[in-house]
Amino acid sequence: MKKFEKFAERYTLSNAANLVENAGKYDGTYTCTNEGSRNFACSSRTAGRGLLFFTLVFLLTLAAGCSKKSSAESSAAGKSKQKVVHINFSTGGLCHAPVHVAMKLGLFDEELGKIGQKAEYVQVIEGGATLGEMIASGKVDAGYGLYATQLLAIENGLPISFTSGIHIGCTKYYVRKDSDIYSAADLRGKKIGVPGLADSAVMNLKRKLMDVGIGVTAENNEVEFIAYSSSDLAIALNNGAVDVIGAHDPIATKSELAYGFRKILDTGIDEKFVKEYCCQQFVTHKLLRENPEGAAAVTRALQKAAAYVEAEPRATAQLQIENNFVAGDLDFNAALLDELNFQPSRSLGKKTFSAAARQLQEAGLLKASTNIEKYIEEGYIELFGVPDGYIYDKETKTYKEINGSRA
Repeated sequence: MKKFEKFAERYTLSNAANLVENAGKYDGTYTCTNEGSRNFACSSRTAGRGLLFFTLVFLLTLAAGCSKKSSAESSAAGKSKQKVVHINFSTGGLCHAPVHVAMKLGLFDEELGKIGQKAEYVQVIEGGATLGEMIASGKVDAGYGLYATQLLAIENGLPISFTSGIHIGCTKYYVRKDSDIYSAADLRGKKIGVPGLADSAVMNLKRKLMDVGIGVTAENNEVEFIAYSSSDLAIALNNGAVDVIGAHDPIATKSELAYGFRKILDTGIDEKFVKEYCCQQFVTHKLLRENPEGAAAVTRALQKAAAYVEAEPRATAQLQIENNFVAGDLDFNAALLDELNFQPSRSLGKKTFSAAARQLQEAGLLKASTNIEKYIEEGYIELFGVPDGYIYDKETKTYKEINGSRA
């Protein structure tokens, strides 16, 4: 009887005690049921107690195996429940430096790790699925990019909201050296090459053209935009296929140096755009609903990364080259990064978004029927626990929060 008691003590089979108690008065038939989480029944006839003993050992061993499996499954289920935020990244563009820094210096991991979450990275490749398509399909939860490129898509239902401005000034416009074009005011009737018809190079230039009285509406369109791949823009301009190109760094400056192009507009120094963010942080509405803490953590991480780039342009350029995010010469890339303004700001980011939305509605690019106030409030949000921005002190290697509006 002690053998049965040991099995009963070791395993948690609910009817083991009954089997032990009734073993001495076995009448040739038994049934067993488990009232726990795993239900099973068994029945048998035997000629003696020996078979009963081995049958009971089998049942209790089975129960133990089930119990161990259940524990393993519970542990695996617990691990699988860890929240993951899928963050987009791209290669080839210097202005994507904050994402590269946040990935490689562990800022995403640090901020998400504080709340028991983790990051996974999703690459956006030129010629593949667009960022908008990846957002719509649920492959991307948060990320960073040229905000103006998404303005029309947001109106048409792209489920994202922006949360912070990250950097200013990476778009430049060029003409050939022998061109008679010297400013945006000279562009009436001209052909303009751009990386895409919904690209921020188009949206920004249309706003500038409106300011100088050149029509950009469907009813009065006085310029023609033509889309090329980024690598073909300089060739198109040099061959005379277009009169002007709009490009983003480093391609913009490389084209200027290689072909001797003349710059007619630079969003980093132009009075209209010098305080406007071209690249901004976004989160999806799904992430906001299901994981607002994760949305805030990713935004803080990218703000810190931008502050780092602002303070450490050369170290950033080296990080990008060493990790194959951006090709090129270290000195050249560092100089371009130093030229850009990477001081993050939520309030100035929203001011940028608001100004662009209002002017593009005036131009007819956003629908007249769109409630522009609601569009702005839903398209640009303030997340709990996210400051207006950060400053990085490279001497102490610490981040300082900036609070209060700078708009």
